[in-house]
Amino acid sequence: MILIVFLIAFCVAASLDTPGRFAPVGIFGIAVLVRRSIHLHRLRKEQDESWRNNGFAEAGLIMALLPLTYEELKELPFTVIALGLLVVALLFAAFVAWRGYRSVPAGHVGVVRRVQGSSDPEFRHVTPYDTRGVLARTLLPDRPSWLMPLVYEVELVPRTRVAEDRIGIVTAKAGKTRPANRSVGLPVSCDHFQNGQAFLLNGGEQGKQVDTLANGQTYDINPELFEVDQVARVHVPPGTLGLVNAKAGAIRLPGRHFGPHVECDDFQDGGRFLSGGGEQGRQLAILQGGAYYNINPALFDVVTVDTVGESGGELTAEHLREISIPIGYTGVVITLDGAEPESSDQLGPRVPGHEGFRLPWVFLRNGGTRGVQEETLREGTVCALNPYFVRVVLIPTRLLFLEWNERTPAKSRNYDAHLARIAVTVQGHRLFVDVSQTLQIPPESAPVLVSKNGGSQLTGLGGLDRDPLPVQRFVERVLGAIVASYFNEIAAAATVKEFLEAYAETRTDLASQVRNALQAWGVESRNTTLGEFRAEDPMLNEILKRPAHEQMRGELLDVELANAEREDAIDAIRVQRESRRVELELKARIDALGLNNVMVLEMLREITKAPVPQFVGGGDLSAYLETQPIARLEELLDKMRGLHGQAALADDARPSLDKGDTQTDLPAQGGVRGAPEETG
Repeated sequence: MILIVFLIAFCVAASLDTPGRFAPVGIFGIAVLVRRSIHLHRLRKEQDESWRNNGFAEAGLIMALLPLTYEELKELPFTVIALGLLVVALLFAAFVAWRGYRSVPAGHVGVVRRVQGSSDPEFRHVTPYDTRGVLARTLLPDRPSWLMPLVYEVELVPRTRVAEDRIGIVTAKAGKTRPANRSVGLPVSCDHFQNGQAFLLNGGEQGKQVDTLANGQTYDINPELFEVDQVARVHVPPGTLGLVNAKAGAIRLPGRHFGPHVECDDFQDGGRFLSGGGEQGRQLAILQGGAYYNINPALFDVVTVDTVGESGGELTAEHLREISIPIGYTGVVITLDGAEPESSDQLGPRVPGHEGFRLPWVFLRNGGTRGVQEETLREGTVCALNPYFVRVVLIPTRLLFLEWNERTPAKSRNYDAHLARIAVTVQGHRLFVDVSQTLQIPPESAPVLVSKNGGSQLTGLGGLDRDPLPVQRFVERVLGAIVASYFNEIAAAATVKEFLEAYAETRTDLASQVRNALQAWGVESRNTTLGEFRAEDPMLNEILKRPAHEQMRGELLDVELANAEREDAIDAIRVQRESRRVELELKARIDALGLNNVMVLEMLREITKAPVPQFVGGGDLSAYLETQPIARLEELLDKMRGLHGQAALADDARPSLDKGDTQTDLPAQGGVRGAPEETG
């Protein structure tokens, strides 16, 4: 295109008939050729162009145009030449000003490259100085600047945006060489890697950096100096915990399981971790559940329930869950690190300040020992504990009901799973008996129980241990041994009859021995129950049943006798009550009517009740008369005469019937008052 413009200008100049007409064309051609030569020289250095682009042709054309231009300029007046030079200078100045103006649009940064000048021997690729190469500083948006054309080039790149759910891992492409024993570069004050000059001048190191870019932020970062990779933030689900393993730091001393604790904002400040003496390997501090963390994966490995399958080993998702102590249980704590105890039977003493083993570094610093601890976790406790440091064994503190009877596979996890039915041999007869025991383990006695009886876990991991074996061993070794020994002892020196007759004494004595044995362990015995004895021989069982049957029959008869006696007593009370009622009623009538009148009324009442024949046939009339009421009346009157004398005095003091209505002196063969007399 430029060649076409040059040819057109040359043709126009040739058509003119003025002196110096080829001078402007020559100057234009020389300028174009010089610019092209510079451009080809840069391409040849950067891309190793072939000899065909070596600039000889441009140089030859320049040499040809120079004499022509010079001859044309000599023909022009001095004022024209001066004016032309001034115009050329102004045009050049305007061109330089226009080409040097730089304005970076929003959302971008300008990467500056100097193409002319000498290079710095220390910083060859990216330089903090104004030397040849990529400059560490960048051009920021909305900040116009001016750079010399043909000396600087500017490339626009997007700003670095870190997503909300991610963090930026920065890798420096230039800087000091990092020591071989450190996998990340130390932190450098450089405004979150936005000030490349400060990074290089303050000793920034090559490779991955310990500092990260926070989520949800935008940064003005030079991509020629820093490479940013976005990785997911560490998320620990609620109800779980995260374990941290440091990839960088000092090497631990032999015999130490954990590095020293360094306050570093939950491992989000890797610089503080390294400067504070953090060591490689497992860390005592854990990450609490229900939160996100900006942790540099180049410095720390974090194991959560979502990534535990990738870590391998014996660690499972169950180890990373919070420890919850149910109601009716206590948590016996076994620490897997600490000072060596003085003896294997000694419980770890209480250590202040560790907040229920949530701060294991405080526990170790204050002299905590390894093994079973005297301090327990009470029921209802929910806490996140490092499973590499603590194991918690659940021991029941509620009432336990234990039975010596036949076992089924489904009951293998019961605390009395190792107790079998009691069997003793007395005089060659094998007898069986079921025994039950109720007991309660206080929280303060649980550590000793675990220390003496242990468990089945053989790994070096902690977490919540629901193994019933410590209590099963205690029940078997203490209760089982005492009960079995007691029955074998009394069976060896007794007959079957004596053995059975001493049932009540046996139960009382057994309860006393069990109570004393449990008391030595600090365990409370609540109730000991002894079942019935049963023989292996069916005939002996029948014999054993007879006394019981007879006893039951006697008890039944005793009950019936007692009931009969109660019924007799009730009848006697009823008779007494009825007699009293009749007596009171008769007394009231006598008081109101008099004794004789009452006797007459009672006599008449009895006569009305007497039976009278309904039919009289032939025969003896005297026999018939004997059945009539008049005969009965005569008998009653005779009795009344006998009683009349005795009640005469009392009768005078009481009211009586009118003498005109009642006849007191009746004839011996008399009849009823008002009846006609018999005639001879």
